[in-house]
Amino acid sequence: METALLDSFIFIAIGIIAAVIVYLVFVFLKKRAELTETKMDDLIVYSLGSPLTILAFFIPLYFAIQHAIIVYPQYQWIAGSKVLIAMYILVGTWIIATFVDGFLRTYGLALAETTETDLDDRIIEILQKIAKYLIWFTGILYVLTLFEINITPLIAGAGIFGIAIALAAQDLFSNFFGGAVIITDQPFKVGDRVLINDILGDVTHIGPRSTRIITLDSDVVTIPNNKITTSVVRNFSLPSPQVRIQIPVSVAYGTDIEQVKTVLTRIADHAIKSKSEIITAEPKPTVYL
Repeated sequence: METALLDSFIFIAIGIIAAVIVYLVFVFLKKRAELTETKMDDLIVYSLGSPLTILAFFIPLYFAIQHAIIVYPQYQWIAGSKVLIAMYILVGTWIIATFVDGFLRTYGLALAETTETDLDDRIIEILQKIAKYLIWFTGILYVLTLFEINITPLIAGAGIFGIAIALAAQDLFSNFFGGAVIITDQPFKVGDRVLINDILGDVTHIGPRSTRIITLDSDVVTIPNNKITTSVVRNFSLPSPQVRIQIPVSVAYGTDIEQVKTVLTRIADHAIKSKSEIITAEPKPTVYL
């Protein structure tokens, strides 16, 4: 009996020592992973660090409980107790949630850093929270089912609550997904000169709810993303930032048209020479009636 109890304490000590060793190893590996260019090692270290540390303690703890039951057989019910099973379910939920969070944090943010806008960074952060909440919600529902608690009203209530939130935040979600469409379809990017709904200017910010444009009069105009996705967008910066400007000129009746064309061509040529950093020589300016 005393030997079994001693073995139980030994397993607990082994679990604590193993958890500390695993934690220190992953701290070391994390520092080494930060020195490399690839993100895959960061993902592996971040995703497996906490779960393996938890497992390093709970596996010896399981054997410790088994040996303790030998000394105290009246607590045999603990081995098959729903409380113990529920504890392992929650630990498993924690491991899965940590892994998914690490995957989205490392791999998702690595992809988001390749873009100029910060919208996709915010999308990754939102996905992290949604995934974490869904995993924990599923784990808790499984625990409630284990204790034979009727979860149907809870699921129905969650569904009604979700529908209410969706209806209340309809415009918010519409603008959010509109921003996602702008990021994926890329009709424009930050710095492009665009014309949207008679608004001409340069794009300064693409956010999760709206896009900001500074006009040629230095006014900042904020346009909801869902309005942009249903509008005709004219991008003057694609395929190149070079644009053609039409300047209408009126002359009196009876004026020599050829002479007008000659004068205007000379003016355009002079503008090209004096403003070569703004006006290009090719294609050449054209005068037509």
